[in-house]
Amino acid sequence: AEGDDDGAWSEDDFSWYTNKRTHHDNRIKTYANANFPKDPDGRVYHLGFRRGDVANRIISVGDVGRAEFLSTMLEPAADGIVHKVMSSRGFVTYTGRYNDEPVSIIATLMGVANMDMVVREARAVIDGDMAVVRLGTCGGLQPDAPVGTVVVASKGAASCYRNPDAFGPDADAGVGKYHFSKPVPADGEMSALLVENLRASLDDTTPVVEGLDVTACSFYSSQGRVDAAFIDHNEDLTERLVERYPDAMSLEMETFHLLDLCRCSHGTIKGAAAALVLAARFSNEFIDSNRVAELMEGAGRAVFETVSKVPLDVPHGMEAYGDDCVWH
Repeated sequence: AEGDDDGAWSEDDFSWYTNKRTHHDNRIKTYANANFPKDPDGRVYHLGFRRGDVANRIISVGDVGRAEFLSTMLEPAADGIVHKVMSSRGFVTYTGRYNDEPVSIIATLMGVANMDMVVREARAVIDGDMAVVRLGTCGGLQPDAPVGTVVVASKGAASCYRNPDAFGPDADAGVGKYHFSKPVPADGEMSALLVENLRASLDDTTPVVEGLDVTACSFYSSQGRVDAAFIDHNEDLTERLVERYPDAMSLEMETFHLLDLCRCSHGTIKGAAAALVLAARFSNEFIDSNRVAELMEGAGRAVFETVSKVPLDVPHGMEAYGDDCVWH
């Protein structure tokens, strides 16, 4: 099917795809500027959105289904639509309103590389300050973060990545198998507001704890999951992580890079993160899947309350983006 004039797909092209505003496919586009590619309509290379498609207040989730679920909490824009942009790479962006503030939800998918594309490409098409709150899932690293706990990375995040120079026949004997970084901070005001809203939104049986996040480069090797099919030298890695970072509560794959980009954004992006503990790493307990949706609903509302109320210096949408602004 051929796209419509603005580079988006029509409703008839994907009848199975409900409540859809646009479907962008970068395979049929011509791009300029290898340093930061955009198509002739100003759409960014990986996420497929352009100026006016994505709001200054962003909720980042890893799972496409979670993004769709959270989009049901958005109030429609002035035209009665919760706008949706889906890129050919699998990223999905919803934009509407919450507490009368423009808010976007972006399905960030998994890992540092995807978080990098999300934050950088959003920054490239947004005027004014930004606030990004990640709502994800994680492994729990402490006894007081059992399955079903929501961990807020109020103490920031550190990075653990597998060092390729330490493996193979020509490995450097003097280097460690895994690199542990210094922590980077989260936004204190937004993290405190997030904790407050989570405790108000979730029931008394759901612990909300604060601590340090550890972001790994893999779900497997650098999170200490032992796999006999590969040489990872990670049998004691989770113990070493907790020894290195006594305040570490959560282990996942995105938060460090979000906060690191915020730190390097010339002060224009505020970042915070919360994650639901699905697996207790030292006991091997895993959460009942039926509990996840219930907890995500309450946590989602808390994140909406947080991102919609944190003070930001943002321009008026129509003045900044004209008729291309989807939330007016």
